Amino acid sequence: MQHFVTKAFSLNDIKYSWLLLISIIIFGVSFYLDLYFIPAFVQITALLGYGGAFILAALWGALNYIGHIRINALYQKNHDIFAFVDQLALDHEEKLELQAYLEDYVHDQINNGKTKEDAAKEAISQFKVKEFSALSKNTMLFNLHAHYYLIGFSFLAFLAFFILLLAHTSSSSLFLLAGAYTILAYGIGFAGLFFVYKVVDIILYKKLKDE
Repeated sequence: MQHFVTKAFSLNDIKYSWLLLISIIIFGVSFYLDLYFIPAFVQITALLGYGGAFILAALWGALNYIGHIRINALYQKNHDIFAFVDQLALDHEEKLELQAYLEDYVHDQINNGKTKEDAAKEAISQFKVKEFSALSKNTMLFNLHAHYYLIGFSFLAFLAFFILLLAHTSSSSLFLLAGAYTILAYGIGFAGLFFVYKVVDIILYKKLKDE
C-alpha cells in the first residue's frame, strides 16, 4: 500500500505538462466567459474554446503515453541506468544515490573487461529483486509504465474541486465556480485516461505477441 501511494503521488512523472496546462487554461477561461456573459446557453466562442482545449488535452494524452514508451524502450533495449532508476518509486535523493551506485558498479565491470552494455545489463539485473520490483512504476504487462500518477492527479483534482466549491458557497465567486468545475472536468479526464492507457497497453501487447 505504501508503495502504491508513492507511485500514485509521483506527480513529476507527467510528460509535456506545459501542453496540458495550456489546455486547462483555455478550458477554464472559456468556461468562465461562458458563465459570465450568457449562462443560459453555450456561445460559439465558448464551443471553440472547449473544442480547442479538448484537442490539446487529447494531444497531450497521446504525447504523454509515447513519452513513457520511449523511456521504457531506452531501458529495455539499451539497459540505460538513468531510465531504470527513473521508473522506480523513489524520491530524488534516493534516485541519485542508486544511480551513482549502479554507475560505479558499471565502471568496475568495464575495468574488469566487460563491455558497457553488458556491465549495465548486469548492474540492473542485480537490483531487479523483489523489493525493487515492488518499487517499479511499470506494469507486469510487458513492462510498460503503469501511469499510477494519473490516479494521484485525479484524487487531488477531486479534492481541489470540493475545496473550491465549498469556498464558492461562502463567496459566490464566479471565478471559484469556473475553477472548481474546470478542475473536476480534468480530474474525471485523468481517471478516464488511466483506463484508456490500460486498453492501449493490452492492444500493444497483443500486437507484439502476434508478431
